[in-house]
Amino acid sequence: MDNPVNDNFDNSKEFVEQYSDVNTDFCLKCDSKLKNSELFLTYKICPSCDFHFYIKPYERIKLLADRESFEEFNKELPEEYDYLYDQLPEYAKRAKSEIERTGLNDSVITGFASIGGNNCVIILMDFSFMGGNLGLISGEKISQAIDISVSKKIPIISIISSSGTRIEEGVLSLMQMAKVTLSMANAKKQQIPSISLLTNPCTGQAYITLATFSDIILSEPGASVGMSPLKDLKGNFGSVDFESRTSDSLVSRGLIDSIVTRNHQKEEISKIIDLLNNHHKLIYENKNETNSTFVLSNSSIEERTKIAFNKKRPRASSFLNKVFEHFFEIKGDRLLENSARIITGLAQLGGQTVMIVSQDSSESNNSAEGLTSTDFRKCTRAIKIASRFNIPIVTFIDTVGHNMSYEEELKGIGISLGETMLAMAELPSPSISILIGTGGNESALTLDISDRRLMLENSILVLGDNRDDNDELNKPTIIGARECKDLNIIDAVIPEPVGGIHLNPDECFSLLRKFLMIELADLNKISSRSRFKSKYKKFRNISSLKNSYVYNLANEALVTKSKITNYISEKIKNRRSTEKS
Repeated sequence: MDNPVNDNFDNSKEFVEQYSDVNTDFCLKCDSKLKNSELFLTYKICPSCDFHFYIKPYERIKLLADRESFEEFNKELPEEYDYLYDQLPEYAKRAKSEIERTGLNDSVITGFASIGGNNCVIILMDFSFMGGNLGLISGEKISQAIDISVSKKIPIISIISSSGTRIEEGVLSLMQMAKVTLSMANAKKQQIPSISLLTNPCTGQAYITLATFSDIILSEPGASVGMSPLKDLKGNFGSVDFESRTSDSLVSRGLIDSIVTRNHQKEEISKIIDLLNNHHKLIYENKNETNSTFVLSNSSIEERTKIAFNKKRPRASSFLNKVFEHFFEIKGDRLLENSARIITGLAQLGGQTVMIVSQDSSESNNSAEGLTSTDFRKCTRAIKIASRFNIPIVTFIDTVGHNMSYEEELKGIGISLGETMLAMAELPSPSISILIGTGGNESALTLDISDRRLMLENSILVLGDNRDDNDELNKPTIIGARECKDLNIIDAVIPEPVGGIHLNPDECFSLLRKFLMIELADLNKISSRSRFKSKYKKFRNISSLKNSYVYNLANEALVTKSKITNYISEKIKNRRSTEKS
């Protein structure tokens, strides 16, 4: 059966009549029986196919907010704008009909609430009233709600089901976009967290402003999401595939962070608020608490390289739920794609919120081809969220380098990479990077401009691209963690179990967690300005030739240069001999 969920309606009455649960014994999508289903009776969800039926606005708020916590404000605001109806009798007639049919006096409901014990402002736009579009009244209610959240310093939770423009109001309706945009800009400037929940359908002015400006975008499954209503796209461009417009598709294209079913929305939104609005900082009562100094193995660089490339070595994704708590993944670059090569998200470390940005190198995500412009944009988005809310960043580094295809050059991979590097350099909050596999290239460095730089014992720096086995002139130089510490390139080495982390990952996860907590507690005591100065000085003064290892490395480079010169001379000589003959 075709998906019945779309926004191809001429009016909101048709939508509500078709997708309301009234007198529905069978699912509109899969024909399964709904009678006596607790999931359907409580949440209006088909237990067989997960189809989400329309739910009335106050019923939705009741499911989302803590019991009896919702307190509506500006309910009588429409009365202040009765002059609009006086001047437009047809508009007044339509508005009266909508009020009688829905029991609402506008498409927007605003109020205070608590979700999982977190105080917030709720903005709900409902498609049943004039298509849930933006008019003078709804625009004013939204802007006032955002301004109130700024004054109260509490998060904004917007639940959006909207389409099109309030055409009866003409330019007044259009100007509501500017009004809401300025209010959201002020909220961002004041570091007010914002979360949008998109429901079916979510298009038009509300999607452009209120939804896309939010820090985190969630959606119900199967919702029609986009700038233009589906029926308008069909009218202009012929047939349009509805599935490409669903929220599920938009997750893979990097435009939505997560699909959340209605029965899990309260817990998920509560979790995100906890993470974004958490001001707890790690401290140690023992002011002298520092990480212990460990004796490292005396394995050769060849042995450590073999361990670093072991296929069983844990990737970044393995660390997330072992080292941190309450991880919530942030997906996509908000432009083209949600790449699996980069995992970003919010989590807690010892009760303090941190942003995780990780390079997840595995065969399943084509990481061997290198990181793309999309990957770097995804990193930059997460770093900027951390910067705005002063959230510390923990990065995991493991990459062969950047994607060297011509297509990526056309996409501006150099600009995307540079923007990520600059975002890390400008970051005002504490930052810690951990090299867990291979690094030593530009792609690794984008996440390594941090206050504290750590390496796992058997991780390595590979200096020079090593993806072309036939390139005799570009054989890489490999430097291990122990040598990097001698060079003062890194701050600490995290010991691995005997034989490597892949033999006992939990042992290493536990030790890394302790390392990170102590380092973060130490960085929390330092001002942002002092951290930047220290980071600047550290990178400016990375090792001099007085260091014995650097001296040996320099000699090795001179020898290599001599070999290359002889190699090239021999090639030229052979070529000349061939030409003469």
